[in-house]
Amino acid sequence: MRYLIIGLLFCFTVPLVLTAGCGKENAPDQQSRQQSDKPIDTELQQQMKMYQEIKKQEYEQNNQRRTAEKKRLKELQKTQEEALRHELEFQEKVRQSGNPLSSDNNDTNNQQGSDQELE
Repeated sequence: MRYLIIGLLFCFTVPLVLTAGCGKENAPDQQSRQQSDKPIDTELQQQMKMYQEIKKQEYEQNNQRRTAEKKRLKELQKTQEEALRHELEFQEKVRQSGNPLSSDNNDTNNQQGSDQELE
């Protein structure tokens, strides 16, 4: 196992050492390559700007969507509170007026009926 690792390292380092000296002859080629890289850099910058603009638009759209949902939720809460308030008012009116089906009201009605008979 150890010899395999040493052999692999040797296989990768020998070509690097041999090609390291060859780079001096290709210096003019590297300059022309760097000059041709400049348009690529500007193209990359343009693509990066486009990407940033797209992300900014997506963020703004999501933000608008969230604010619209918050507004809708607030409106729904208000209508729900109103409905509950009306329900409570109705139940309070029913409680105050008395339920004719309850036994308490029947007793009071019977007493009132017997009082009227006495008169």
